[in-house]
Amino acid sequence: MLTIDLKGKVALVLGGSRGIGGAITKTLCEAGALTIFTHKGNPKYRDRVETLLNQVSNGGGIAKAKILDARDAAKTTSLVNQIVKEKGKIDILLCNVGQNVARAAEELTDAQWEDGIEITLSTAFYGVRAVLPHMLKAQYGRIILIGSSAVYDGGGGAIDYAAAKSGLTGMMKYLVKNYARKGILTNVIHPCVIDTDLLRERYFDEEKRRQLAGQVPVGRLGKPEEIAGLVAYLVSSWGDFICGQSILVDGGRTLFSGPGG
Repeated sequence: MLTIDLKGKVALVLGGSRGIGGAITKTLCEAGALTIFTHKGNPKYRDRVETLLNQVSNGGGIAKAKILDARDAAKTTSLVNQIVKEKGKIDILLCNVGQNVARAAEELTDAQWEDGIEITLSTAFYGVRAVLPHMLKAQYGRIILIGSSAVYDGGGGAIDYAAAKSGLTGMMKYLVKNYARKGILTNVIHPCVIDTDLLRERYFDEEKRRQLAGQVPVGRLGKPEEIAGLVAYLVSSWGDFICGQSILVDGGRTLFSGPGG
């Protein structure tokens, strides 16, 4: 039987408590990785964090939750150094922090623009910068950046979001050019219409979600586990020859032009 084996690996998931990030945390643990995931510590989502930890534990995995404002570069570096001190290494970094607030570009303030770029793009940089010295020392690392189909179609409703997610592709290309020969492989995954709580907040009506699913050639919304499965594949030995890729996971929606299209 073919399996994805991440036993002995140490993973850090920035933004890994719910939605796509939560599914990634759970899947990495199921594959055997010791996974540390971060969350903002919002009391509103405390139960979800505990549920995720219990699910991992009941499945025989090991996960640890850490409260982190990923916009704080110093605290991000401190967390990475703490993990390496305690576990000896970090093999996998998954950057999933972001926000998408739909609003017209002409109404966006300077502060909103800067905040959007920082949350989605700068947090990934802070994570990457923090792990690189340790991955270089080990001559091994796997970095996955979670982008968005907005880089292809400008969708998502926010210019800062589309710009920041596009910036992740540039970051990936730089990392591949400068670090792939040193054992550090980087890829970007671009999800689209994944059925998460955030999507349901935006498309709160079931009929709206049905209409959205109707735009997808495969006839349904995506599942967070489908993104998580791809992540696990890429960071496993099965993905050792895959780097520098922008992988669109959208059920064909981005190229779909309507019935028969």
